[in-house]
Amino acid sequence: MENYLFVYGTLMSGFDNPFASVLRATSTLVGEGFFAGKLYRVSWYPGAVYLPKSECRVYGEIYLLHDFESLILRLDEYEDVLEDETKSLYLRKSVPVQQPNGTQLRCWTYLYNQPLQHLPLVESGRFSSR
Repeated sequence: MENYLFVYGTLMSGFDNPFASVLRATSTLVGEGFFAGKLYRVSWYPGAVYLPKSECRVYGEIYLLHDFESLILRLDEYEDVLEDETKSLYLRKSVPVQQPNGTQLRCWTYLYNQPLQHLPLVESGRFSSR
């Protein structure tokens, strides 16, 4: 698997934070994409779940990471990925991401790993800071 990362929240273009800046400086934006699943507003940031049979989609951006080993550890920290998965806010998983031209790429992404029942669904599947 190539070192692709799919982001759907605060790491996307247009978001201004230190980790988004690091991502843009150390990777190449491949383009837009989506996976089957649902997107929720957790707080000022979103959480997505991958649901392979879902009609719903989570939209975001695909990046090719240049220094995968170094960058992914920093991103794991940013996304609160912990050794004890039960306490992790997110889990890094590989999912199939569809591009607008119809091709699919396997991408790493951060899937939300906490209870969803009280979180509002982002019906459009597109996260914005508003």
